[in-house]
Amino acid sequence: MNSTKNKSTSVIQKRLTNLSKKKLSKTPLIKKMIVGKKNIAGRNNLGKITVRHKGGGHQKKYRKINFIRNKDSVGIITSLEYDPFRTAFIAAVYDFLNYDYFYMIAPKNLNIGDIVKSGFNAEVKVGHSLTLMKIPVGSFIHNVSLKENKKAQLSRSAGTNSQLIEKTSKYCRIVLSSGKHKFLSSTCHATIGTVSNEFSFFTVIGKAGRNRWLNRRPTVRGVAMNPVDHPHGGGEGKSSGGRSSVTP
Repeated sequence: MNSTKNKSTSVIQKRLTNLSKKKLSKTPLIKKMIVGKKNIAGRNNLGKITVRHKGGGHQKKYRKINFIRNKDSVGIITSLEYDPFRTAFIAAVYDFLNYDYFYMIAPKNLNIGDIVKSGFNAEVKVGHSLTLMKIPVGSFIHNVSLKENKKAQLSRSAGTNSQLIEKTSKYCRIVLSSGKHKFLSSTCHATIGTVSNEFSFFTVIGKAGRNRWLNRRPTVRGVAMNPVDHPHGGGEGKSSGGRSSVTP
């Protein structure tokens, strides 16, 4: 694991720990796959706050990721990049067969210049996308789709994977990182390997300002508020907040 620590200008800065991103490209490669996205900050379609403690944050643009890799393709990894909307790294791929670029979730141990395939001719190698019926039992997979020809929804965050533990002609059973078992159709697609940036949990925020950059607002205890602001508020001195905890 490569990590960098800041010079200790203060006690808080001593604790700040960033993971090294030297291998990542400085600028995004596929401009057409980058779109602006409005920050709704925990509000619904009426503009009312439905999720507390969200708001502000640095402006960021969304990268369109190809989560449906079920067509025949042979591509080469042209760059590894940071994605502000997810913990995992992403890889820019040039597809030789369709003469097009696309983004995919970068698995662990994938390097620039590697070949990735999907479809009927794909082999069991890191980064290749196949149907579950073609993957050997015991393999570690990620980017798993729940239904045939639908986008992948399971095992997409940094360092996660699923393991194929049972296979029949129609159904397969996989174990998620959480330990949960899922039964899926054997025609569902998955990508071989474990998701990249597996040490992301070592990151130490270090100061409140970095949380504000990440769209997180301060969390205040209900007991510390006035009665008008929260059901737990008010009372003489320090109160426990009643018999049962409630939300605002």
